[in-house]
Amino acid sequence: MPRVAVIIPCYNHGRHLDDAVASVLAQTFGDFEIFVVNDGSTDAFTVNLLKDYRRDKTTVLHKENGHLSSARNHGIKNSRSEFILTLDADDRFAPGFLEAAVKILDDEPRTGVVTCWTQCFGMKHHLITHKTGGGTVDFLSQNRCAASCLFRRRCWEDAGGYDETMKLGYEDWSFWIAVTGHGWSVHCIPQALFFYRVAESSMVTGSDQIRPKLTRAMVHKHLAAYREHVEDVICEKERIIQKLGHNLDDLRGSAAYRAGRCLTNPLAACRGVLKRLGMKTKQD
Repeated sequence: MPRVAVIIPCYNHGRHLDDAVASVLAQTFGDFEIFVVNDGSTDAFTVNLLKDYRRDKTTVLHKENGHLSSARNHGIKNSRSEFILTLDADDRFAPGFLEAAVKILDDEPRTGVVTCWTQCFGMKHHLITHKTGGGTVDFLSQNRCAASCLFRRRCWEDAGGYDETMKLGYEDWSFWIAVTGHGWSVHCIPQALFFYRVAESSMVTGSDQIRPKLTRAMVHKHLAAYREHVEDVICEKERIIQKLGHNLDDLRGSAAYRAGRCLTNPLAACRGVLKRLGMKTKQD
């Protein structure tokens, strides 16, 4: 039995799937099997690709569309491995992630999840370093773990799996709260070993637009934890707001910001002149 089961949900992402699978097959740790979960894809390219998809160590599972939580749960249920690696079909891992993450779980019995920094690519290129892991209190105010990471099967069992009712997003954040609520901690490797594709439109961008609604649902689901740590949550939220304010002040004082103002101020003046001329013309 392979030590790691790699679960890759795929809904209409067939054009990127080979890159995701290749990044797993290139891992320096090789004791794994891959389950690609076709979550009711409707895209013709993806459907045809997955009809006869053959890659080393890879099995394709087909199911009706149920969104990410359902697809991940389905893949995990069809595996028997000690550790689970989740990966979306349009993302990828650096070759050394799995070896480093498995070693951490072997060496740290109370660590249940291993994440890392995220390098974004595609429509945007930036490094995400706030996925710092931690315990329950750390996750009540902010999601500190990437959705794609390595965790113990026992964590998934303790949490009762991913919440399949959360179809609009933040299902991974809710999952980490449930996992840490059972005493597991999340370890973050301070290296960019996960690569996240930023598309023009995605589930994440849609989720962020309805963040208050999703947050309310998550609070209700984990109400006991939020009640127990309400002071910590409020203080952490205030710290985040304060940090955002400092970052804005730093931005306003930067050379780039001042250079931008030099460009936009004349344009604003021109618009003002044109507007006044337009008003005079109408009066005449």
